Parts: sequence; structure tokens; C-alpha cells
Amino acid sequence: MAQRTVALCDDKYIGIESIYTVVNGRQINIPDKLKWLRSKSQNNELFCPCGCGANLVLVAGDKNLREQHFRIKDADAFPGCHVVTEGKTSVDSKIVLKCWLDDNLNADDLETRVPISAIADSTRKYEFSFISRNNRIALNYCHDRVNLSEEKLQILADNANGISIIHVVDYLNGGSEGQYPEGLMKVQNRQGYCLLLATDESDYDKANLIAVFYEQDLDGFWRENIISTGSLKEYRIADDGEIVFRNEKLLTLLSRTRQTFAEQLEAEKLRRKEAQKQREEHLKQLQIKAEKRKEEQKKREEELAAIRKQQEEEYAKRRAKEAEKRRAEEARVAEEKRQRAEDFKRNMESNFEQQDTQVRDAEGNRWIKCEFCGKIAMESEFSSYGGPGHINLGTCKECSSNNPKAKSVYKSSEALPKKTYDPTICPECGCKLVEKNGRNGRFIGCTGFPRCRYTRSIR
Repeated sequence: MAQRTVALCDDKYIGIESIYTVVNGRQINIPDKLKWLRSKSQNNELFCPCGCGANLVLVAGDKNLREQHFRIKDADAFPGCHVVTEGKTSVDSKIVLKCWLDDNLNADDLETRVPISAIADSTRKYEFSFISRNNRIALNYCHDRVNLSEEKLQILADNANGISIIHVVDYLNGGSEGQYPEGLMKVQNRQGYCLLLATDESDYDKANLIAVFYEQDLDGFWRENIISTGSLKEYRIADDGEIVFRNEKLLTLLSRTRQTFAEQLEAEKLRRKEAQKQREEHLKQLQIKAEKRKEEQKKREEELAAIRKQQEEEYAKRRAKEAEKRRAEEARVAEEKRQRAEDFKRNMESNFEQQDTQVRDAEGNRWIKCEFCGKIAMESEFSSYGGPGHINLGTCKECSSNNPKAKSVYKSSEALPKKTYDPTICPECGCKLVEKNGRNGRFIGCTGFPRCRYTRSIR
């Protein structure tokens, strides 16, 4: 924080910036002002502005302009002093602004920190940072935009009594980042633009001023538009109170910059419109291509469906043809089987007249004729059959059980001595057995094959 920068003298506030001025472009102290303040200080006529009653002493050197300030003459005697110290940036800004006003107005009545009550009939505590009644120019400096209340600005305007007010704000308050700059917009609504001051210590030569205005872009974001930027010295105050930058009024530059901004917005609007048109056209083309691909896909699917249908029809025809072929083949086989069965039945009697080979039907079933009742049936219905001289003859189960002749023959055959088993003679037809070679290896087979199918494995 800066040291004490304000003193109360003759019921007026005296800011430390009041001792500075510019002579031929050079920043110096004002000798008469310093002499007058020293005299007031020595006579104990400078008081603390907080109202505690403490006398202040001017501290001002001629070597370093940045050392100027006020201090309490007897600090120990006033422990209850509650003066609010001012920030250094604020003090530096007021110093360079005082020099700028002196450089522009050449006014001998420039006052600092003037309460509204000194200008108009008001008891509010707001003040003008600087005022020259003769030039009818006042300047309101604000270090922090949170202090830019609508009430303060309105009260200053209502009580200016025809005096033109210049509003200046510290440059750190600039920049919107897309948000609505509420405090700065209050200033812009009154003077058309905002003045942002940037200082380098309290050096008037290094101070810069930026004039800007704020407006929304097409996206609704608030943009800071620079009207002018340059050294504070490059800005002048015209006789009518207007600010001039390099021989052009700021209001003229503002109008031109607004026009440029409007043209940029219009160009951007047209660009976006064209871009939207191109996007729509692109989407339209994509939609056309998508519909075309869809139609082509539908056509391919229909073609594939037709091919599948044709294939299915051809497959159904093949299957029907093959089924018909199988039915014809089965009918042929069945007919052949039936024919063989008929041939077998027709030749059955003659088949049993010989006893050299077994009687078998087309299915390979062996048939036997009963020697007693003449029944012809398959071997499963006989209790005994075969043997030398009567290979195809036997005794059916009915005769074996009920025919006396068959029983007597069966008993007499049991009384006869059993023949010795000969492994080289076929037990079914009596033919010779020989060793043969087949798919599954070697085996014993009947020489009466294919009439006799007797086989025996070799172990």
C-alpha cells in the first residue's frame, strides 16, 4: 500500500498528486504548491482526513518524486486514527492524470479530490478526482471497476452542473473474456467508450491510454474493440471537452471502429451463411449419396433375393428330380425284388427237389421243407434241418411236437451213434471247407459258395 496521500486543509482535501505538473513536457514539482503546503504543515494546518484531529506533515524531496506523501506529526498521540490508505497504483494513476490535465488545460484552478458538495447542493460523499471550473472539465478516476456503481455515476452526472466528465479506469479492468463487462458498460453508456489507463510507477512519460468499446458478437459473447492505443501524451482535450487522439476525436474514431466492427460482423454473418449453405449443400449431397447407396443396396438385395430364389427353385427341382429318381429306383428294386420273390415262389417246389445247395430267397433267407407235413418256411420255424442228402429238408416245430412219425424218427436218431465231427466238412451242406482270404483277413469258407454261405473264423 502507498503511504498517506491525502491531507485535509481549510476544509478541503489535498491529494499528493496536486504538487505535480508538467513543464515543457517534463514532470516536476510545483514550487508554489510545495511552499504553500510546507507553510500549512509548519503551522499545523494540515489534518488527517479521517477526522481523528491529527496534524500531518508534508514529506516531499526534490530528488525523488516518488517519495512525496503526508505523515502524522505525532503518531503516538493518535492511536485511534483509522484513515484508509490508498493503493500505490491508484496514487500513481492520479499523479500522471494530474500531469496530463495540466499539460492539456493549462488551468490554474485545477482541484483534486473535490466532493460533490463543493459543486452542487448534495451531501453524498462521492467526489471528482479532478475538476477545473474555468474549463468546465472534471475527471473521475476509478482503480477498481467494482466501485463503478450506477449510483455514483448518476450522482456525478446529476451534480456536474454543466461540467463535462471524463471517466478513466485502470487498464487491469479491461478485457471481457466473453462476459458482460457490467462496470465498464456503465461508463460506456455515458461517454460512448471506456478509457483504460496503464502506468509505469508515476512516470507521466511512460503512461499509456487505451480507448475501447464493448459489443456482442454473433455468438452473443462480449468483445473488447480497441478504438485507439498510445502514450497518454498523444491524447488531448479539445475546447469542447472531447478527447482527441492524434488530431482525431475519439467519437469520430469510435464511429469508424463501430462501423468496421459492424462490417466484420456482417462479413462474418455472410461467411457463416455461406458456410451454412455449403454445409446444407454438403449434407444434401451426402443425403443423395446415402439414398443412392440405399437404392443400390436395395437393388443388390433384390438381385441377391432373385438369385437365392432361383437357386432354391433349382435346388427344389433337383431334389424333386432326385426324389423321383430315388422313387423310380426304389420302385425298380421293389419290382425286381417282387419279381425274384415270385420267381422264388414259382420255382420253390423245384428248388426242393435237389439237396445239393441251400434254398435261399432274394433277401438271403434260408428256406426249409418239412419232411413230414410238407410245410415250406424259413429256418426259424424248424427245430432241425440239413444234413447230408437232405440239406433243404427238416422237421418243423409243429411236427416235432405233434407228429408221431417225426417223434419216432427223432428218438431213433438219438439212439443212433453220433457221427464224428469233421472240421473240414461244411455242417450245413456237406461240401468241403477251405481256407480263404477276405477283406477282414483269412477265414474258413464253404466251397459251395454262393449257394452255401457258411463261414468260420480262424482263431
